[in-house]
Amino acid sequence: MVNSFFGYLKRNKKSLLPLLLAVLGVALIFFSSFGGADKQDDGKEEKSLDEYKAELEEEIRSLCASVDGVGKCKVFITFERGEERVYKGSTLIEVKPPQVQGVTVVCRGADNDTVRCRITEMITALFDIGSNRVAVLKLNS
Repeated sequence: MVNSFFGYLKRNKKSLLPLLLAVLGVALIFFSSFGGADKQDDGKEEKSLDEYKAELEEEIRSLCASVDGVGKCKVFITFERGEERVYKGSTLIEVKPPQVQGVTVVCRGADNDTVRCRITEMITALFDIGSNRVAVLKLNS
């Protein structure tokens, strides 16, 4: 069967060119699916949402702990949605970070109204969220 096929191609050389072009086209389509056209290679590693959240919580925890009277604290952050990717055609234009929905700070100094107010003001200014989206609670000893 294979010998008869190659024998046919040797006798009919005009049908060889379209066949080779068709095979080449199929090969190009197949190998293009392995390409990395959608990859963004700007030297930065992409972080998962959990990694971003943990890093942000640690930064806020450290910042809150540096406020006078706060003491030991824990921070929990919630997001409205994940990161947003803005495209123009098939080109990635911008990656917007996740939008913070709310922040909870649990600390030893939260029984002091001044400390609670300072933390709330700091969080609302950092994330541009309303004070109703910030909870500051006392940490159990």
